[in-house]
Amino acid sequence: MHEKEIELFTKSLQYCQDEFYLDAIESLLDLASTYPKSELADDALYNVGLCFFNLNQFEKAIEYFQRVINEFPEATISVLEGGDEYGQTAAKCYYATLNCCLAMGRIEEAADIIEKLVAFPDSYVVRADGTKLTYKEFAELALNTYNSNQK
Repeated sequence: MHEKEIELFTKSLQYCQDEFYLDAIESLLDLASTYPKSELADDALYNVGLCFFNLNQFEKAIEYFQRVINEFPEATISVLEGGDEYGQTAAKCYYATLNCCLAMGRIEEAADIIEKLVAFPDSYVVRADGTKLTYKEFAELALNTYNSNQK
């Protein structure tokens, strides 16, 4: 990984943190197109999807999450992103897609995604208390929370 890639990725994440989502999208797409073989290319496209999610453009977000799943099926989560997430980027993308589906009220589609997450038992988040929760477990919690709030 080159220093320039890390610098561009870090700058892009700062845009995200500052909620400058359009600037972040431009910067992340630049990284992904300039360095398509980079270890950060999948993370950049995931974050493009996340920016679109934050802009309530859920279909566009799903498009980028699906792109990561298709183009980088074996990619792993970058440790540059914070260090509490481990495993495959595709698992994060499926979980993010589930959240998009819930935001659009597409419950059956969200439930179907949980079955896809079965394939990622080693993709998880370490919570503040030190416990590990897989993306499948997070997805189940999200769906249950959504369903209980609909009553």
